[in-house]
Amino acid sequence: MKYLLLFFSFPFYGQVLHHQMLSSQGSTKELANGYIISQTIAQQSTIGSSNREVEVIQGFQQSLWASYITESKKNEIKILTYPNPFKDVVHFQFSKSIDEEVSISVFDVSGRMVYQGKGQLKDAILTIQLLNLPRSEYLVQLRSQTITHYTKIIKI
Repeated sequence: MKYLLLFFSFPFYGQVLHHQMLSSQGSTKELANGYIISQTIAQQSTIGSSNREVEVIQGFQQSLWASYITESKKNEIKILTYPNPFKDVVHFQFSKSIDEEVSISVFDVSGRMVYQGKGQLKDAILTIQLLNLPRSEYLVQLRSQTITHYTKIIKI
């Protein structure tokens, strides 16, 4: 008995990128508890605001970080962050010393608080250790009675 073995080859394309850019698409929904959820792709503006001061951000969206950081640059007291990127310890040097306790909040890219603490300035410098955080970008909020300051830090 003789066998004839034939191989057929057909090109198969699962998905082919047809357009050269992403568009802003999505929907907005208000939940029974008052939260407003908006889902988009490639939107450049802030969405997901609710009457409960909560942001829900999904897709390739720009966060509020840029506006927070921009507002912080208008403060009378300037704050320099170094080193940035940092490994385990980050310093915040204030342009003038304040004798108040400073509340420190660190948020990950999802908006979750990953560190919270309080500290005092020593020679106009506030130092925090962030040993247990994984490598990523973080938003830091420094708050006292006289200032509220936001900055972005990168852990390497």
